[in-house]
Amino acid sequence: MNIYQARTLWLISIFFILRLIFLYLSPLGLHGDEAQYWVWSKNLDWGYYSKPPFVAFIIFITTSIFGDIEWAVRISSPLLHSLIAFLIFRTAKFAFDEKTGFWAAAIYFLMPAVWVSSTIVSTDVALLLFWVIALNAWLHLRKEKSLFWAVIISIAIGLGLLSKYAMIYFVFALILATIFDKISRQIFLSYKGLIIVLISSCIILPNIIWNYTNNFVTFSHTLDNANMKNGLALHPIELLTFWIDQLGVFGPISLIVLIFAIIILIKSSDVLDKKTINLLLILTITPLALISLQALLSRANANWAVTAYVSGSIILAKFLTLWSPKIKTWVLSGIVLQTGICLSGLIIISNVNMTNKMGLTNLVKRQISWPETVSAVENIIDKGHNNSSYEFVAIDKRTVFYSLFYYGLNDKLPLRMWTFGKNPLSHAEMTYPLQSQDGPILLLNYYNQDELLLKSDFENLVRLPDLNIDLGGRKRRILRVWAGYGYTPRKGRPYG
Repeated sequence: MNIYQARTLWLISIFFILRLIFLYLSPLGLHGDEAQYWVWSKNLDWGYYSKPPFVAFIIFITTSIFGDIEWAVRISSPLLHSLIAFLIFRTAKFAFDEKTGFWAAAIYFLMPAVWVSSTIVSTDVALLLFWVIALNAWLHLRKEKSLFWAVIISIAIGLGLLSKYAMIYFVFALILATIFDKISRQIFLSYKGLIIVLISSCIILPNIIWNYTNNFVTFSHTLDNANMKNGLALHPIELLTFWIDQLGVFGPISLIVLIFAIIILIKSSDVLDKKTINLLLILTITPLALISLQALLSRANANWAVTAYVSGSIILAKFLTLWSPKIKTWVLSGIVLQTGICLSGLIIISNVNMTNKMGLTNLVKRQISWPETVSAVENIIDKGHNNSSYEFVAIDKRTVFYSLFYYGLNDKLPLRMWTFGKNPLSHAEMTYPLQSQDGPILLLNYYNQDELLLKSDFENLVRLPDLNIDLGGRKRRILRVWAGYGYTPRKGRPYG
């Protein structure tokens, strides 16, 4: 075994084990989004309101093997990130050499975003897996031009789109490569290009059909996330915020050096494997440029351009092997520092008392004390109202709904989502809407601004004592509690 491959495997194994230990010992419950994906995994389908279906398939597999405990819901993330890191090594080795492969895997696997992502279950991890598989297949296809690699890239693109629609950025990069790269143009304008389109389209077709039968809700939600309903006003502060966030995604020193590397490599014409580097540059710049434009026109979340750092890790690694050793020392120091910070953070949030003493409770408040919250709601249910038993528990916030669902409240009494818009605004509203009821209904109210609308939906709405859960660290979870009678949903309200 090559020394750099051995180092890569040791690096991945050590940090994979550390992340597994944290998952197993973590006191943190599921976030509302994670709980939502878990509920989806119990009702497998080809699509859901806000996301394509692959995250639900993954959770179905891991929980079928290990059960429904929190670490089992999340275990796919450290597993897949480890596989991604090894595939990055293999890809960089194929494109350049083993040394570049080791550094690329290390840069990716130890970037802050991967540390965070390894502790939760999200749609990004599968997207990154299929992104690196597609990248690997593309580089092989350029050199070998075999049908096998055309099929692999087709499957990767299709499954990537089933994971997250951001895989479309890879398609945009292929189109750019067809314009600027002669070999890619020859491949994609041949029958192999047709095969790629046909196979990837067949894979994503069930999700398109699901969207068609559900009024294209996922596509609509994705467009709503773009948040451009108010025209094309510029938001330079949002753009600046997005790039500041990228320092925390890729690592501050790594990102700064990557930007310089991109500039230098674009200008350099005497670099070995210049065509391969150009392809990696396209795959790095395309997501960053598109999401930067999105941020300038509206807003952008920090993780929306994370796919850029698959090829970005390889570019940075290659840059480190070509230029001054001092630059490598800077990047290595940055990686060591951010790894130490991330490890310290995991240790702190693994201990509730330490988290509270460090004043970090606010960071994890959405992931703690849900069993206590469910117990408190069950006590209210047991008391009933006016000698009547509650028929349902209704909630006005999606993440609260799914957290209570995961922690068992639905076993006590059916949960429903109160809706305030003409159209559903979440999968919970699509699948668990509160229908017209005589009552009483136990209503848990999170949003202050919903009170007047709630009163307009019920013939009689009786305020009960607030649900007030101590989260520690001087943080509390407060939900207003109501007993509602004579519920009739009002449609077509001003917002929603």
